Amino acid sequence: MKYTLPFVAAIMLSACATQPVTSGISVEQSKNTFNEQLHVDNPALGEKLAITDVKTRQTNQLTDVVVTLSSQYKKSQYLQYQFNWYDKDGFVIKGNHSPWQALTLFGFSKTQLPGLAPTPTAVTFSLAVREVSTDAQEFKE
Repeated sequence: MKYTLPFVAAIMLSACATQPVTSGISVEQSKNTFNEQLHVDNPALGEKLAITDVKTRQTNQLTDVVVTLSSQYKKSQYLQYQFNWYDKDGFVIKGNHSPWQALTLFGFSKTQLPGLAPTPTAVTFSLAVREVSTDAQEFKE
């Protein structure tokens, strides 16, 4: 099953200009089945990415996930991604989100993004993806 990000662009939320703009997905667990729910904050990035697979399993009472991210764009994309974990009531498990990880996604390629819940109480997660600027930064004196 292929889930593309652009079809939900109509319900996107506006982001504050001072914060990085992200596109992401969230996955909810319900009796060992997962329903993908897409959310887009950056329609330009959303058109360039697709989630083509989500796999989960239990490893030592922890939720283990692999999200397959596919490029729908001909050029390389320089990205960062981050998993956030939630308990059964939908509350963020504080202090247990992963750091932003660098990712280069080449034109029309796929990559698998692994995530492991920090505690057994983490039953759902969200994955945020954002672009990294490739413009040279200048330092002014």
